Amino acid sequence: MAEIRVRLRGGPEDGHEVAVSADAAGKPVPRITLPARARNAQAVPPLLIYERGRKRPDGTWEFNYVGAET
Repeated sequence: MAEIRVRLRGGPEDGHEVAVSADAAGKPVPRITLPARARNAQAVPPLLIYERGRKRPDGTWEFNYVGAET
């Protein structure tokens, strides 16, 4: 699978870019989870959930923050 750079919108990672897998049609996967940053190295951080949004006119895909899970 190819990878696509996407921009994260909202939540703790707002504005960051990450690489995600692309499907056979060339679209990024519909949902990604990323570990949150934890202050305590012993803590298990929650997973931040981002879902595929729109493709911007410049060709960049956006992923919108929808919440976190523990």
